[in-house]
Amino acid sequence: MLRILITNDDGIEALGIRRLAEALLALDDVEIFVVAPASEKSGVGHGLTFRSALSPTPHSFYDLPVKAWAVEGNPADCVKGAYHLLFEEEEKPDIVFSGINVGTNLGRDIYYSGTCSGAREAVILGIPGVALSYDNWDDQENYGEVGEIIRPLLQMFCDQARGDKLVPEVFWNINIPHLPKKDVRGIVPAALAMNHYEDKYNHEAEGYWLTREYPARSNPTPEEDYYLVKRGYVSVTPVHIDATDHVLLEKMHEWPLVKNWSGDVK
Repeated sequence: MLRILITNDDGIEALGIRRLAEALLALDDVEIFVVAPASEKSGVGHGLTFRSALSPTPHSFYDLPVKAWAVEGNPADCVKGAYHLLFEEEEKPDIVFSGINVGTNLGRDIYYSGTCSGAREAVILGIPGVALSYDNWDDQENYGEVGEIIRPLLQMFCDQARGDKLVPEVFWNINIPHLPKKDVRGIVPAALAMNHYEDKYNHEAEGYWLTREYPARSNPTPEEDYYLVKRGYVSVTPVHIDATDHVLLEKMHEWPLVKNWSGDVK
């Protein structure tokens, strides 16, 4: 029996997490646990709760055949808390799925996204993590055929988790176009699009609101996740949790400050 932990950042009452649970329940031989924020926690990044206690509350979760808890905390809290408090040492989750998020998490969104932090926290704890986001920001109550679209990916990741074949220290960031299944052009590997929007602050009566603008680019890089999703592809990006630039690290040995250092590194 494959043990699956589900979380999100839109909150345990969000439609997206229900759609994800339903899609996973359609697979064979799975046991599903849901631990998700009691309220929306979009944009919290990888924040953890230190200054108040976590108090998980059992949740009926639409009467689906899962075990579910709501937590007054962030997605990373949910995964970390579930890992340490819900599961016995010999029965940890085999894989964590986070989502399905309202709207995409593309490019540098991965640093702000609570959805991505749920998958990243799983990988930090040594468990495969997968984040899923859906391009329905302007149509938030409509999840269309997303369950059918992602089913092959869910099956693949679950099969690889059973065989312990998923690469460690990498979480998988998946973005799905808001299209009927027949119009989805394929599932493709994608790089992060780091410059596909610009931040703007709009001044209104109560203060400044952070917004985004998406300028047209004359030469978008075709392997970028933003480019691919907007053209009807499901993008899949492997994101390594080790942010060290190892090439630059090696070059630093040529810095005069480093070369002139006569002491020993202990």
